[in-house]
Amino acid sequence: MARVKMAGFYIGFMAIVWGYFDESIRNICIPVAIFAVMLLLVSHMMDHMKVTEAPEQVDNSEERQKYR
Repeated sequence: MARVKMAGFYIGFMAIVWGYFDESIRNICIPVAIFAVMLLLVSHMMDHMKVTEAPEQVDNSEERQKYR
């Protein structure tokens, strides 16, 4: 997921910069940049949705009694 996120960022950034300086290719760079930024945002949201399981509950009541 991190690679997709980085690829979306760098492709979007390069398309914006290239389209800013080269007017002849601007009509191609704008949709590419929009798609790359959308890919970046979707992959960022999906990265936050990864589910992490809670650790197992261990019964260590005997050990806790030592320190009370």
